[in-house]
Amino acid sequence: MVPSHPYSRTAVLTTTMAVLLALTACSGSAVSDSAGDTEAPLKIGVVLPLTGPVSDTGKALQRGFELGVRKVNDSGGVNGKKVEYVVVDDAGDPATSTQLARRLIQQDHASMLFGTITGDTAEAVSKVADDAKVPFGTAILGDTERCFPYSWGFGESTRQILLPSVPEMIRTYGKRVAITGSDYNYPHFYAGIVKELTRSAGGTIVAEEYSPLGQTDWQAVITRLKDTKPDVLLSMVVGADAVAFSQQAKQFGLFTTKLGYDGAPLDADYYPALGDLVNGRTHVVRWTDQLDNAESKKFVADYRAKNKWTPPVPEVAGNAYFGIQFFLAAAGKAGGNDPQAINTQIGQLRFDSPLGKGTRFEPANHLLRANMLETTIEPGGAYKVTRDLGPIADTVAKQGCS
Repeated sequence: MVPSHPYSRTAVLTTTMAVLLALTACSGSAVSDSAGDTEAPLKIGVVLPLTGPVSDTGKALQRGFELGVRKVNDSGGVNGKKVEYVVVDDAGDPATSTQLARRLIQQDHASMLFGTITGDTAEAVSKVADDAKVPFGTAILGDTERCFPYSWGFGESTRQILLPSVPEMIRTYGKRVAITGSDYNYPHFYAGIVKELTRSAGGTIVAEEYSPLGQTDWQAVITRLKDTKPDVLLSMVVGADAVAFSQQAKQFGLFTTKLGYDGAPLDADYYPALGDLVNGRTHVVRWTDQLDNAESKKFVADYRAKNKWTPPVPEVAGNAYFGIQFFLAAAGKAGGNDPQAINTQIGQLRFDSPLGKGTRFEPANHLLRANMLETTIEPGGAYKVTRDLGPIADTVAKQGCS
């Protein structure tokens, strides 16, 4: 489990669903009252699952975000004022995400939104952000099926992850590919791209399984997968479920050294629980705490010191740390708190960081074009860079932004 830590510079608003709905039951367009107020400090609303099955990843995102804001504030803030933020807990529930996003804009006067973990909560907040014309940034791996004019994905896209990895796994392990995932929108979208790339590489899909979040007994799913005799298994089972599934897959004989295995359970978030299962495997990421870069190393040292952290630093924390700095650089160029002006600047900005020189968003889908890395997972949790893949373009147009 991710250890808890004191939250500073922010009010963490964690409530029960009943109280939340009573406070935030509203509909229609939401517009921040502070839009265009150059005298007020910039305020960010952060929507995260701090409880529920993906809470560990949500807390990692929060930690990276907070360090990114601290870096900007220590350098003078945005337009000469310290950045403020409010963190709320959506528990990974899309209906809660929707209500909280509205609340952050209407009541807390946020000029930007940031956060969420699962694809369905990201889509829920994106709809609110579009309605309010307030920019929203995510730091999670993957992307939603459609594009939103006010939503921006700082995490690695599905194609950026899979374009280098799927053909390589088929060459290494064999052509029979199985897919499993948690049963919400993103794993289904992920599977669609796996199928496309598998066929292009001459492989065959032999199984496809989805299970609801919170599942604890995976024996039946594992038996069905094992019966198809896969050479490769790609998993988008997430949160605590990723640990349970992976451990039981070994227990019931699905996992062997001959099985190619990749997906969300290989993320650094899960290494403390799954190290023995993932050591020696390769994993494509946007960022790793082993990156040989002074700025990245400083972030890793600060993350470990602040949180008394010894496991691998999760990728989502790095994406959040560098992503919020990109967001705030755009706000600085906008010269004020007008969300629409900030959104325009996000789409135009070129930003240097350890993620790459001149990183930018693709206009056709609002996905970040940045460097990608092939890593090999070493005992102890070092995700060592074995190949610098450079910027992998994902320019596939999506409905809503092109």
